[in-house]
Amino acid sequence: MKKVSVILIQKSSKGLLDKNMKLFCGRPLCFYTIDVAIDSKKFDEIWISSDSEEYLKLCGGEYGKRCKYIKRAKEVSLDSSTTFETLEFLFKEIKEDFIFMNIQVTSPLRKVEYIYIVFDMFKDCDHLVSITKPKLSKSLFMNEQKGCSVPSCHGGNHRRQDELDYIYPNCSIWMSTKNNYLRDKTFYTNKTKVYEMDKIYSYDIDDKLDFEICENLYKIKEES
Repeated sequence: MKKVSVILIQKSSKGLLDKNMKLFCGRPLCFYTIDVAIDSKKFDEIWISSDSEEYLKLCGGEYGKRCKYIKRAKEVSLDSSTTFETLEFLFKEIKEDFIFMNIQVTSPLRKVEYIYIVFDMFKDCDHLVSITKPKLSKSLFMNEQKGCSVPSCHGGNHRRQDELDYIYPNCSIWMSTKNNYLRDKTFYTNKTKVYEMDKIYSYDIDDKLDFEICENLYKIKEES
């Protein structure tokens, strides 16, 4: 079955203006994810999809025929557009089934080895998602409207050490087949495997502080 890397590059960003093309250690942020996809040599095709002609031209100038460039329609490029709506737009005219990996460009610390591991794990499941474990207590959460903390479903009188082992998607890798994903309309089912990535490589850039932290981590990683 054909293997496709899907790399979505949105122009608009609420947390940090044009962050996906912002220079990260001297190169556009999204290039680091494209590099990983190419260097892995695991994909038959690498799709770069954006709502911006400018972004697609910049990527095309760097990577040429090694990637396929797809302009997204306006209706799936809104702030309110979901991942499913975007991927459905890319997949809807394709009849053949294929394996795809959606790799998010805001995770520049991701290692190419993770691509190999995830491919090896993608057996006896419908979907696979990369995750990490938070270092946060789930005993309280904040009611923002009332400005007060309230107990979680555990109740407020328990030890942090007794809490369940929580995980969450680290926004780095999602994997499925086209048919399974369009059927389920999600990556999260009772047939989803998870791959736990090291915390330092799970950093997802959302705002200016995240960007600066990741740049420093990347420099340290390159120097070590």
